[in-house]
Amino acid sequence: MEGNELLNDIVSAMESGELQAYYQPQYNAKKGVIGGAEALVRWIKSDGTMVLPKDFIPVLEEKGQLSIVDWFIAEEACKTIKLLKDKAVRISVNFGREHAKNTDFVQRLDNLTKAYGIDKSLLVIEITESDVAADKKEVIKWVNAINEAGYVISIDDFGSGMSSLSFVKDVPANVLKIDRSFLNDNCQTEKGRITLESVFYFAHRLKLLTVVEGVETNEQLQFINTCDYIQGFLFSKPVSRADFLSMCLEEAPVEVNYANPFENNAVFGRVRMLIESVYKKFPLIKFANISKNSYTFMRMENFLDWTIPETGAYDECLERIVKSIVPESKEEIATVFSRENLIKAFKRGETRILRIVNQLDDNGEIHRIAIEDYFMEDSVSKDIYVVSFIHSVHFEDNVYVGNAR
Repeated sequence: MEGNELLNDIVSAMESGELQAYYQPQYNAKKGVIGGAEALVRWIKSDGTMVLPKDFIPVLEEKGQLSIVDWFIAEEACKTIKLLKDKAVRISVNFGREHAKNTDFVQRLDNLTKAYGIDKSLLVIEITESDVAADKKEVIKWVNAINEAGYVISIDDFGSGMSSLSFVKDVPANVLKIDRSFLNDNCQTEKGRITLESVFYFAHRLKLLTVVEGVETNEQLQFINTCDYIQGFLFSKPVSRADFLSMCLEEAPVEVNYANPFENNAVFGRVRMLIESVYKKFPLIKFANISKNSYTFMRMENFLDWTIPETGAYDECLERIVKSIVPESKEEIATVFSRENLIKAFKRGETRILRIVNQLDDNGEIHRIAIEDYFMEDSVSKDIYVVSFIHSVHFEDNVYVGNAR
């Protein structure tokens, strides 16, 4: 079918209701409830036959006529979000790189969201790695404009191309959709599992939400338990708007049966669980290079009302901590945790320095806290490093057994 003839047929299909948006749910990986969806185009003729996307999307794309379908699906997604009201979830729509040339693209998005009265954050704009690779500067400028306008950016098919890491670095994305190719071996090989775990770790470090698409088997499910959302036939195929509305409004969760993370080889899953447990115990975790007089906080849940920058000079950080200590302990804390004393202790062979002290907050209340410094060495540097754990040691009376002394 020629491009112009096909375009006329597509327009007719839009007007007659043959062209429709179908929605494939994205399930919260821990709760099993729908947290989002991808809007996909379906052409269902009046006689019930379906024209597959692969039979018309490439032709439209080649002729530069795909944008009419993109905008149609985007509007359908907005209608669905509006119908869901307070049950609305994020719906993602794919826009190809040809839209980067349209200077009024963001304005058209704004017009859509305003017309349907929906929050911008619920309309997710999906782009693919190949789009950026083709016209990098132009596409990145376009994506930045979308991000600045308040829309969520999702990177689709991550890992299907050759420049994925560079792509993610350059694009202000919020969501990383992991390509189904990572699941091709059904997660049965060690190399495949390690690769997938590395992607999750990479996304976690960049604070990106992860969506794994193409999940079809329980074997695959066992090794993606560190992702945020799951999209695939294992839980749901793409469904019509009516069915999707029912699924969201009924809020019936699916059962997510993961393997015990301690019984398989999902190393990152275990490491992540370990880190989360450490965070629960230690609200403040600080890394310091006492040889270079510098520090940075790994975690800073400010439970003590300390006003301390996240990074800076170690000596200045210590001064701020000492100021909050009760008067009778200031001198000892300043001396014990000085860089000079820590360096001497390290050279004596000590592995840690620990003090428990009373701290006075801005409201005059006293808190009992522990300051624990552990010495660490780096194989490629002679500098002395310290990891500090600062936490409350207030305990309720009922935790003591017998007459502990």
